[in-house]
Amino acid sequence: MDIHALKRALFNDLAEPIGFLNHRGFVDNEPIEMRRFGDSVYFYNGTRSHSLNTAPSRVVQADVHSFQHNEHSLKLDCDLSARLEKCARLAHGHVEELKDVPFEVFWKHCHVPTTVELKAYAFSKDKVKQFIVVYMKDNEEITGTVQITKNSIVCANVQPVLTITKHEEGRCQFGFKFVVGAGLKIIKLGGNPPATRRPWVWDHVAFDSLSVPLYDSVVVKTPSFSVVNVQNSVINVRTPNEEFNNAMSKFHRNAGATPWDNSIEITGRHKVTPGSTAIASIAPCRENNTIRWKTLTLHSSRPRKPAKEGGKRGSDTLDNPVCVQTKRQCI
Repeated sequence: MDIHALKRALFNDLAEPIGFLNHRGFVDNEPIEMRRFGDSVYFYNGTRSHSLNTAPSRVVQADVHSFQHNEHSLKLDCDLSARLEKCARLAHGHVEELKDVPFEVFWKHCHVPTTVELKAYAFSKDKVKQFIVVYMKDNEEITGTVQITKNSIVCANVQPVLTITKHEEGRCQFGFKFVVGAGLKIIKLGGNPPATRRPWVWDHVAFDSLSVPLYDSVVVKTPSFSVVNVQNSVINVRTPNEEFNNAMSKFHRNAGATPWDNSIEITGRHKVTPGSTAIASIAPCRENNTIRWKTLTLHSSRPRKPAKEGGKRGSDTLDNPVCVQTKRQCI
């Protein structure tokens, strides 16, 4: 036997030696065997742990990588209960406590979650931070760089575990839970993206969808501008900031849209008047070859009223002079 034949005979335990580079551990396989450790039953597919990939699911609750608590927690609106029956049948034939219990009775009384709830330790015993591996949908790792929020869309690789709870009277209670497998894959983050500010560079913007990575929109923080006129909910603005004006022109040009007409559509109940000064966070909305900008936030100040010539300040009148106010305050 030559060296190459010996190598093939000895090192053949991995079906895909470099498969991880493609799937990053997000493998969906079937349970073949089980192993019990204490009161927990784990499932395996040969040399690999049995794992399931969730469909893109909405995040109901998330506290991942905030490190404000001892555990990371994540709840997904995803039902994997139908896929747990194979694990239950595999465990039923090997768990000692179930040898005299029919499978139908066991399956009826076994707790099967209808959502995916994940928990993992946030710190080691030495108080070192522990992370859950997070990827973008193109398998680029972004662990610790983004915060998963409510209403995000996430795929998770999870491993089912059967737990056995023994009571004093000899009764046993069974239930499934999920633990984190290969990690999480973010399809889209919930909420609005961070606002693009000065110097208003658009390198990260996908102009075909008017979005930035991990979001389905883009938000721009404007400099201070003056309101020229108001027509219904649309205001026409003017700003002396040429850097912003040039950036907006470039945005419309890169998006293949008509030039910006310096108009912004106000959403919500905020009211502005001509002559007022404002600053806003705005988001684009495409209509054919036109882009309209709508406000997400808006802060404005009222236009200054010109001072009357020869007038007096505030409450400084003959009936209430400053000296009288000072005396009253001293009494």
